[in-house]
Amino acid sequence: MIDIQKLIENGVQFGHQTWRWSPRMARYIWGSKNGVHLIDVSKTAVQLEKASKFLEEVAAEGKQILWVGTKKAAHTIVKDTAERLGCPYASNRWVGGTLTNFSQVKKSVTKLLHFEDVVGNTEKQTYTKKELGVFQKVVNRLQDNVGGVRSLEWPVGALIVIDAKKEATAIKEAGMVGLPVIALVDTNSDPSGVSIVIPGNDDVARSIRVIVDELAEAVARGSAAAKDRKVSAPQQSIAGAKEENYVATGPEEEEEGAGARRPTRARKPLVKGENVGLVVEEPTSRARRAPSSSVRPFTKDRSPNREGGMRPGPRADSSRSAAPRAEAPRVETPKAEAAKAAPKKADKE
Repeated sequence: MIDIQKLIENGVQFGHQTWRWSPRMARYIWGSKNGVHLIDVSKTAVQLEKASKFLEEVAAEGKQILWVGTKKAAHTIVKDTAERLGCPYASNRWVGGTLTNFSQVKKSVTKLLHFEDVVGNTEKQTYTKKELGVFQKVVNRLQDNVGGVRSLEWPVGALIVIDAKKEATAIKEAGMVGLPVIALVDTNSDPSGVSIVIPGNDDVARSIRVIVDELAEAVARGSAAAKDRKVSAPQQSIAGAKEENYVATGPEEEEEGAGARRPTRARKPLVKGENVGLVVEEPTSRARRAPSSSVRPFTKDRSPNREGGMRPGPRADSSRSAAPRAEAPRVETPKAEAAKAAPKKADKE
């Protein structure tokens, strides 16, 4: 466990003003003096030891640890520590979606690598001096935003945060993906969503450095243990998959000499529902679609309409019978009556 006197000498015990505090941090507060809360340093040492053991176990498993500290006091400390350990980090700003939508963030990383290659190989390029200056500005901007996460790979083991209040977005994303969070939390911050809370002063550089150095030592011990094993989890899973793809069949002959026969091997039969590749199903005949009841079909009828065409039949859902249309009675005009009454003229000879 870290020496408590060392924590006091670096000002870890100083919190914020009593009127700027979070009630959820009450269990870590020892008291107040001159209107300023004082943190219980003994609890800080206990939580720091707990976090160190956890990080050592995560690093020993070969998982990456992401460091986040974008405030001015923690910017340089986090960047130098992460680069020394070979871990990904975010020291300038947290890019939204780094954990929940990394496929889009990775596009910015690819863009950064492309422009770095363009600026680095100026002898083989035909760009003008002005164009190279524009490319360099793009590289500097992307380097500040996503330069630290260019080596980020899954699975990520843990997230280390300096100032839980400022990095609330990172903590929220970690909670969405189920990532454990270790954070340095001051008296004005809400510790909700933090797995291991390290109460302490997060506004002074020397206080941040003593906490970060202790965590970095634990990560270094775990990384050294992982290198000693020299066996990664993905290699083990691939080796196991190769053994499962084949099944030994037939008797094994244990004869000695050149005539010994090796056991034959055959592939496992395909099982329905097993993820063994693309399965093409036989096309099934499509059922004939029944006509909708709201469609009014046209049928032949002996009683034509006025245009001499086909008139629409009754609706399919109607209960009334389809009776033929009755013809209207003819009305004789006066001229027609006179023409009938007049005698026919004799044909001319």
